[in-house]
Amino acid sequence: MNVDLWQIIIGIGQIIAVAIIPLITWWLGVKYQDRKTKKEAQLRLFLTLMADRKSTPITKEWVDALNTIDVVFQDNKKVRQAWREYLDSLNEKSPHFDRSNSFRLDLLSEMAMALGYKNLKQTEIDRFYSPKYFGSQMSRHEILFKENLRVLSHSKSCAESFTEEEYEKHYNELMQEQSDQ
Repeated sequence: MNVDLWQIIIGIGQIIAVAIIPLITWWLGVKYQDRKTKKEAQLRLFLTLMADRKSTPITKEWVDALNTIDVVFQDNKKVRQAWREYLDSLNEKSPHFDRSNSFRLDLLSEMAMALGYKNLKQTEIDRFYSPKYFGSQMSRHEILFKENLRVLSHSKSCAESFTEEEYEKHYNELMQEQSDQ
C-alpha cells in the first residue's frame, strides 16, 4: 500500500507538472517579450534624440521623441527627472535657459546609462557632425519659402519680376537676414 500511495502522489505530481509547466513557460515568454519591447522602444527613442540632438531647426521627430519620454521611460526616475530639468531649461523665462545644452547632455547621458551605454561620455554625446551643405541647403529653402510667402502675400501676380539690380539688392538683403539668424 505504501508503494501504491507513492505512485499515486508521483502520478498526481506529473499531471500537475504537465499542466503547470506550459503555463509558467507562457508567462515567462510574455514577460520577456514585454521587457524586450520596452527596451526596443527606449533604444529607438534614444537613437532618435541622438541623431537629431543639434539639428537646426529642430525636427518634428526630436519634439515627438521628447514628448514620449515619460511613457517610454516611465519606470526610470533619473531619466524622467533629467527630462523635467531639460524641459524647464527650454523655457525662455527659466533661469536655466542659457544652460539648456547642459541639461540636454544630462538627459541623453541618463538615457545612455539606462540602456547600458555606460562608457558613453558627455563629450561624445555633445559631438555632432553636420556638413556645411546641409546648412546652405536649409538657407536656400528658407529663402525660397520667404520669397514665395512675400510674392503670394504682396502681389497680385507672380508675372512681374525684379530688374537685375533690384534682384541683386533683394537677394543680398535675404542673405543678410539669413546670416543674422
